[in-house]
Amino acid sequence: MTLIPEEINEVYEELKTEITWLHARWIIYRQLFAESDKRVDLLNECASVFFYIIQDVLLEEVLVSLCKLTDPARSRRFENLSLKQLQSRLGAHGDQKLAARTRSILDELHSKCEPFRVWRNKQLTHLDLTTAMKSSPDPLPGISRQMIEEALGLVRKYMNQIEGHYRNSEIGYEHFIMRSDGEALVAMLRYGLRYEELLKDRTISFDDWHHGEWYDA
Repeated sequence: MTLIPEEINEVYEELKTEITWLHARWIIYRQLFAESDKRVDLLNECASVFFYIIQDVLLEEVLVSLCKLTDPARSRRFENLSLKQLQSRLGAHGDQKLAARTRSILDELHSKCEPFRVWRNKQLTHLDLTTAMKSSPDPLPGISRQMIEEALGLVRKYMNQIEGHYRNSEIGYEHFIMRSDGEALVAMLRYGLRYEELLKDRTISFDDWHHGEWYDA
C-alpha cells in the first residue's frame, strides 16, 4: 500500500464524502420512486403533492451534483472541488499511469453528463427564457434513470482507480447503508394506511391516535 500524496488526498477525501452522499440521495430516490408502481401508488395515496415535490427535488439535486463533480478545476479566480481538480493534482503529484487511466474515465464521464449540464444551465440553476416559455428551437434533452446510473458508475470507477492504486481496496458507494432511509419512511406510511383501514372497519376508535406519543407533534 502506498500513501496518497497529501496534495491529492486532501481533495480526494472531500470528494469521497460528496460522492457518498450523492449516492445516498440516489438510493433514497430509487427506494421511493423506482421500486414499483405499487409503491408510487402508496406515496400518492399518502401525500401526492408532497412526494411530487420530493421526487423533483431529489432528481434535480442528483443532476446538479453530477454537474458539479464534472466542473472545471477552476472557474475564473476560484478553484472548484471537482474531479477535474483531482485529476489535475493526479497529473502533477501522482503516478502518471494512474493519471492516464483516470483521465480516460473522466473524459467518458464528462460526455455522459453533457445532457445534465444542459438542464443545469437552462433550467435548474438558471431559467433560460425560451426554455421556460417552451419556445426554444432546442428543447431540453431527455433524462433517464439509466443515464444517471451510467454516470454514477463512471464516478465510482474513477474514484476506485485511485482507491485501488494507493490502498488496494474498493469503496462500494452504491451500497451505502442508512437506517433512516426511504425504506424506513415507506414502512411508516404502510402503518399509517393500515391505521386508516382499521378506522374504516371500526376496529379502533376514531380518536385512538390521541393516545400516542406523537399526537401533538
